[in-house]
This record gives sequence, C-alpha cells and structure tokens, in this order.
Amino acid sequence: MTLIIGALTLTLTVLIGTFLGDLGSAAATRARAQLAADAASLAAVAEGAPYGDGEALLVARTYAEANGAELIECNCVAGSEAVQVEVDVDGVRASARAVLDPSLFGPAALGVTGGLDPRVADAVETLVRAGGGAIRVVSGWRSPAQQSVLWSAALERYGSPEAADDWVAPPGSSMHERGLAVDLGGDLELAARLVAELGLPLYRPLGNEPWHFELVGSRG
Repeated sequence: MTLIIGALTLTLTVLIGTFLGDLGSAAATRARAQLAADAASLAAVAEGAPYGDGEALLVARTYAEANGAELIECNCVAGSEAVQVEVDVDGVRASARAVLDPSLFGPAALGVTGGLDPRVADAVETLVRAGGGAIRVVSGWRSPAQQSVLWSAALERYGSPEAADDWVAPPGSSMHERGLAVDLGGDLELAARLVAELGLPLYRPLGNEPWHFELVGSRG
C-alpha cells in the first residue's frame, strides 16, 4: 500500500510540475506577444511624427517580426495620430495602441520635403510654418520600392487590386513617386484653410483621403 501511495504521489508531483511548466510557458508566450505588440505600435506611431517617413505598416511589421511575432493587423492610416496593432506569437494574440501627441513637436518642415517637386516643397514648407506646429508631414516623396511595399500590404489587407486601389496607388502611378503629393497629419482642416488663405498651389483630390494633398493641376 505504501509503495502504491508513494508511486501515486510521485506521479501527481510530476503532473503538477508539468502543468506549472505549461502555465509558465503560456505566460512567457503572452508576455512575448504583448512585448511585440507594444514595440510594433510604438514604432509605427513614431513614423507619423514630424521626422518619420510615414511607413507605419512596414515599420510595424518589421518590429513585430524582430520580436518573434507575426503582424496580424495594423490600423495605421497616414495622417492619424493613433495606431492600433495586433500580433500573433505561436497562436497567442496581443494588441496594443499607441498615440502621438503633436503638441510635443515644434514646426517641422525642413528636411522632410526632399524629393518633392520644388513647387510642392515650397508650398508645404510655408504651410507647416504657418500651422505653428499643428500640421506635420507624414509622407512625401516615395521611391518605387517604397510604393511597392505599400501596394503589397494593401493587397494583403483589402484582398483585391480594385479594393486596394481605393487607398494605395499601384507602383508607377502614385503622385508620391513623382514628388507631386504629400500626406499631412495633425489639424487637416487648418491645413485646408491655410492653403486657401495663403493661395498655396495645393488641393485635396481624394474624398476618402483628407490627408492627401497634391500640386494643383497634377492630374490635368
């Protein structure tokens, strides 16, 4: 009897140890997933800062993968001051939200208009200065490689070229590649009002993208 009880006790001890080990492993995976989500959201929202490149989706995916996770979703619209991401680590999902406070940044125009048509660059420089820190450049000129990355991400997210084209232009057809467009963040209505008041050669041609400004006549 004593031997049987001893064997049962030993078996139970092993099972409890295994169970606690599994719990520890699950907790570690959850922690890894949350860490990856936090890193991806913070890196992505930083791309919307005045000195960012506006490549929030690409950066979110890079930081998620660097932390051993797969990026499942990134709600990171150009011009937005908030980013929401969801990642997966070995079947465990975690989400994180990061918010950018534009008031922490001063006016930032110089250095973020490289590659733009001089007329667009001058207009944007004037607009950002006139905005007194309330307006910032999120994305300006893009290389064909950058546009291809954005297009691939849009295809993956929206499922078809027709749907993706509502948000991202196919490589070779973007006004950003030609240096004729910028995506702005911050107070977009103030930006639109200043464009009119200052007579700047910019306009918003896309009803679903109020942050997208192009050179007047660029589509003519």
